[in-house]
Amino acid sequence: MTFATITRRAVLGGLAAGTATLWLPGVSFSQAASVRIGTSSAGSVFYTLAVGLGEMIRESSGINSTIEPVGGSAANVNGIANDNVDLAISNSFASYSGYNGEFGFPAPIDLRLVIQGQASNRWLFVREGSGISSPADLVGKTVIGKRRSLPELELVTHAFLEQFGINPSDVNIVGTVESNETIDAIRAGSVDAIMMPFSRRAGQIEEPMHDGVMTALKISKEDRDGILARLPNGFYGLDIPANDFSNQPEELPAVALNTYLISSPELDEETVYQIAKSVFENIEKFRSYHATGGQWTVENTLIAPALPYHDGVVRYFKEIGVWTDEIQAKQDKLLTR
Repeated sequence: MTFATITRRAVLGGLAAGTATLWLPGVSFSQAASVRIGTSSAGSVFYTLAVGLGEMIRESSGINSTIEPVGGSAANVNGIANDNVDLAISNSFASYSGYNGEFGFPAPIDLRLVIQGQASNRWLFVREGSGISSPADLVGKTVIGKRRSLPELELVTHAFLEQFGINPSDVNIVGTVESNETIDAIRAGSVDAIMMPFSRRAGQIEEPMHDGVMTALKISKEDRDGILARLPNGFYGLDIPANDFSNQPEELPAVALNTYLISSPELDEETVYQIAKSVFENIEKFRSYHATGGQWTVENTLIAPALPYHDGVVRYFKEIGVWTDEIQAKQDKLLTR
């Protein structure tokens, strides 16, 4: 990215959002003065993390930001591809699918991993009074089980049904645009169950669970593992501890993806270096915005990447002495797709 491009982006960002500052003490000429961070709907964990991230990088590096609630993970991957945002919070499945041009992405999108954070779960919640106490009871019911911006929701919904011998055509599977709309639908009683993305102790799940509106549909770990076997690579099993949410007295076997902060490789190295440094060296502060911020660590970021790392992150890892020949080999393999 040229200096002229960076300057133009900063000016436009300042005119549009009133937040970009062109010249700041300590800001190098090769560093963007402002970045756009794409995330999911307001009120979600991803949105809260994006707000915290924006404040942290401003305080640590002088880089301002605007937070853009683009939609789900797939929408954010496309936001990077279309240059609508500079960075985005997305799940590992959507990031991997976009990078390889699979599962709803018609062509590969050049992406880079900046930071890897917490698990993002996917599971089925049923409305109290719906008459659903086991998977077999889903037959003939209306289930929110798909979302254009989160194509993996439909994959998980179908894998769930098929694990129990239920033909998806025997269930009325409908879609919504975003999570708030999904919760509103189950509160209103217009649907019987919802397949939801969520993090541990997420407020969007806690509130309807606490209010007795819905409960998680519990199955055995063996059946959960059977669901995983029907899903593409990138998913893994995660057991939600008992009492993580109200009215959840038992451990809940679920499926999960990792959370990624991604960018285009064209975002300049200095900016990404400063962003990574701002997060990795202020983990406790990031945790203060949301508990899951405590998982955006160097250690987590180095575990089983599904995308190649951005050059700015590689620079930081080399600087602190954690970049190894083994990681370089993984990087080289990922870059060849």
